[in-house]
Amino acid sequence: MIHDDQNEGWKQHFPTYHFSERDIALEEYSVAAKALESEERVFLNASNITLVAAATLGSLAVSSTENLSNTLDSVLPSYSIPLALLLMVSLFSLVSIRYFADRQRAIIFASRKVVTLRRMLGLSYGRIHLVLPNWRIEGADQPLSIRLFPGWFTYAAYPFWILLIISSCICFLLSALLIKSIELSLVSENSVSFILLTNFLWITILTYTFRSSLLDTHETMRLLFTKFIGSFIRLPIASNIEYLVYRATLATYETDRMKVSLTNLIKLLVFIEDRGFYQHGGVSFKAIVRGFLSLFNLKRRSGGSTIHQQLIRTLFILDLKKTKRRKAIEILLAPWLNKILKKQQILEIYISSVRFENKCFGVIPAMNYFFDSVITNPTPAQAFFLIERVSNIRQSLLANKVIATAKSAVENKVLSQNDLNELALIYKDAVIKGSIIDHNNSISRLVSELTN
Repeated sequence: MIHDDQNEGWKQHFPTYHFSERDIALEEYSVAAKALESEERVFLNASNITLVAAATLGSLAVSSTENLSNTLDSVLPSYSIPLALLLMVSLFSLVSIRYFADRQRAIIFASRKVVTLRRMLGLSYGRIHLVLPNWRIEGADQPLSIRLFPGWFTYAAYPFWILLIISSCICFLLSALLIKSIELSLVSENSVSFILLTNFLWITILTYTFRSSLLDTHETMRLLFTKFIGSFIRLPIASNIEYLVYRATLATYETDRMKVSLTNLIKLLVFIEDRGFYQHGGVSFKAIVRGFLSLFNLKRRSGGSTIHQQLIRTLFILDLKKTKRRKAIEILLAPWLNKILKKQQILEIYISSVRFENKCFGVIPAMNYFFDSVITNPTPAQAFFLIERVSNIRQSLLANKVIATAKSAVENKVLSQNDLNELALIYKDAVIKGSIIDHNNSISRLVSELTN
C-alpha cells in the first residue's frame, strides 16, 4: 500500500517549476484567490436565498392547495392541484441541488488551484497540521487533500439538508392531500404506507442526486458502495483514491522519463499473471473457479486474481492480512478500475508501481535491486524474471513454478530456448548475489531444467 511521498518504497521524480518572471505566477495566484472568494460568496448568498424561497414556496403550496382545488373543482380533477404542486416542488429541489453541487465543484477546483500555485511558488505549510489543518485550503500542502465532497455534515451539505427537510415536509403534506382527493380504495386503505414510501423514495432520489453530482474524477457510485461494504466488514479502503491514482500515473511518467521499454514486460505480464486480461472486464470467473478448486487440490494452486485485482490490492487496500475479505473487495473494485482507466494504462501503472519484491515498488527500483542498473530495453528473459518476482515478499526461489511457467512460455512461443538459457543465468546470479533466497537448494535443478 502506497501511503505518501515519504514512503521509501515509492519514489519518483515530481515536476519542478521555474519562473523567469515570478510576477506572472503571483498574478495568477491573486486571480485564483479572488475567484475562490467570489465563489464562496455566491454559495453563501445562494444558500440564504434558497432557504427563504423554499420556506415561502412550501408555505404557499400547503396553505393554498385545498382552496385552489375547491376553486378549480369544476375545471380540473381534484387531484391535479396537489399533484402539480408536488411536481413543482420536486423540480425546484432537484434543480437547486444540482446548482449547489455545481457551485461546490467550482469552489473546490478554485481551492485546488490556489494550493497548486502556492506549491509552485515554493510555499508550503508542511505535512503535519500542528498549526493549520492540511485538509483545508488554509494549510493544505497537496491539492487533492481538499475533497470535492467533504462530508454530509459540512458547510457544503447545508443547502442539501435545507432542501431535503423542507421538501420532505411538503411532500408529506401534499401526498396526504393527493390521497384524500384520489378515489382509489387500495391507496386509501394503505394511505400511511403510501405516504411513507413516497417520502422515502423522495429522500433517496434527492440524496442520490446530490452525492452523484459531487463525484470526483475517478469516483463512481460503485466505488462509494464498495467503501461502505469495506467499512462494514472492517476492511478499510484508502480514502485518498484520487491522490493514489495521481501518484500511480506519475510513476508511469517516471518510467517513460527513464526511457524504459515496456513491450516485453507487458507481454510477459499478461502471459504470466492474466492471460485473459484483454477479454474480461476486471474479473475472471474462470480464474476464480480455478482458485477455488485449488483449495481442494483439484487444480494446480492458483490465486485467481486478475491484473486489475492485484493493482487494487497494491494501491487501495490497507490491510492485506484479511485474505477472504480482501478478495471480495478486489472483485467489487476490479470493474471500477476497468472503467476509469484504459487497459494500456492499467498495464503501465501495474509495471510502474506494483510490488516486485520486498520494498521494491515499481519496475525501476526492481531493476536497480536485481540488476544494479536501469535496463532501458529488457530482454524477454529479464522481463520474465522481473514479472515472476511480483509480490514475492519472502524473496524465495520458487523453482517448480518458474520451471513450469517458463516451459509453458516456450510452448506458447512467448520465450525461446535461448531466452531460457539466459533466464537460468539470471536466476543463478540472483541466488549468488543473495537477492533471491534458495531455501530448498533447487537452483541447480532449475538451471538444468531450463538449459536442457
